[in-house]
Amino acid sequence: MEYTKTFKERTELLTQLEDRGLSISDHAAALNFLTRVGYFRSGAYRYVFRELLPPEQVDARLRQYRRDDYIAGATMDHVMTLESFDAKLARVCLEGLLDFEVRLRAAIAHTLAAKHVSAHMSVDSLDAQICGQPAGSLTKFDAWVETCREAVRSGAEDEDFIRHHVLKYPQQPVPIWAVTEVLSFGKLPFLFDLMQAQDAREVARMFGFAHPRPFGAVLRMMVDLRNTCAHGSRLFNRAFKRPLSLKPHDTEGERLTHVIGSDFTPTPKAQQRLYIYAATLAFMLRAHTDGSKWHLTFRTQVRKLDLDLDAPDGERLISLVTSMGFPQDWDELDLWT
Repeated sequence: MEYTKTFKERTELLTQLEDRGLSISDHAAALNFLTRVGYFRSGAYRYVFRELLPPEQVDARLRQYRRDDYIAGATMDHVMTLESFDAKLARVCLEGLLDFEVRLRAAIAHTLAAKHVSAHMSVDSLDAQICGQPAGSLTKFDAWVETCREAVRSGAEDEDFIRHHVLKYPQQPVPIWAVTEVLSFGKLPFLFDLMQAQDAREVARMFGFAHPRPFGAVLRMMVDLRNTCAHGSRLFNRAFKRPLSLKPHDTEGERLTHVIGSDFTPTPKAQQRLYIYAATLAFMLRAHTDGSKWHLTFRTQVRKLDLDLDAPDGERLISLVTSMGFPQDWDELDLWT
């Protein structure tokens, strides 16, 4: 199929939106909005205001579920409000994720350093069986060592504490507490996976998890959430690629038991929506010995979603339940109070 879409100036795009039924009361504000976020990105927030295709016209293979035309009552103000809410929510999530990242670095560094200052570079201090598993043409341990060396090489250019060690102790590996400061957040789950079971369990318990395996899965979820927020991608109406399926006794206490199973919300793909990701983050921060009040900040921002527009079937078009997997009365749960 030939691609026929052509470039249009922003004023032309606004006219096209109006022709398709999207009401625009303030053209100057709408033009500024498109200039700031871009027409294509704004489509992620306009999408939900478009009319649904009748079942016989849906093409699931091409992901075509909606018409180009907008439902009655949809306005550019709705779109702008939704984008603003989502951007602020991403910043709130980033705040919690950065806090968690710092705590995770400290937990892993302390646990491994208790065994040896260079435990991260020794199979004897890690899980030998997992270290020997293949990772492409290398073993997981060899791939990890190369990751560490690259982090140190890069860190020596920007961080004096790395350069100091490399110059003063050229034959000695950089200590674990320094390496964890220059590793990207996305690399920390790989180190966690290589840790011996008792060490991994010690770290997991610092964040309220009884077992390393589900905590290791959660670490990768948090990396996905952090990347989504940091890159300015949409949280609203998103299904993340990694589902979280908790079992009884995976976590300590009762604060996360309401998300066991998938019937805590009617939203499709409930275990891949923002709520379960944010709930897990709030749980881990509160379970940590230093505690946290991030859950209150998140609750305050989420409560600000208020778009009074009904779908053609009479149901509220946008809600926390239908769009992001929140349970009914979520903010009355112990996790958020």
